[in-house]
Amino acid sequence: MLSRQRGLQLEAFGSILIVTVMLADRFLFTLQDGFVLTAAIASAVFLTIGIHVVKRADEQAQQEAEKQQSSHHP
Repeated sequence: MLSRQRGLQLEAFGSILIVTVMLADRFLFTLQDGFVLTAAIASAVFLTIGIHVVKRADEQAQQEAEKQQSSHHP
């Protein structure tokens, strides 16, 4: 399972990739459409995975915090 830090890295990478694709599409009209589409799909995948990993890590951290609180207060 991936860590929260890895999820944040995936989110950042996906965001950078999206910005790169948008700039390339805007300023470099010689790029092949297939490349732009592939990069856009890849960035969406990285963002989706990153968001999922961060959400899962946050939920686990919250559950751990709740377990620790309940064990301290009988």
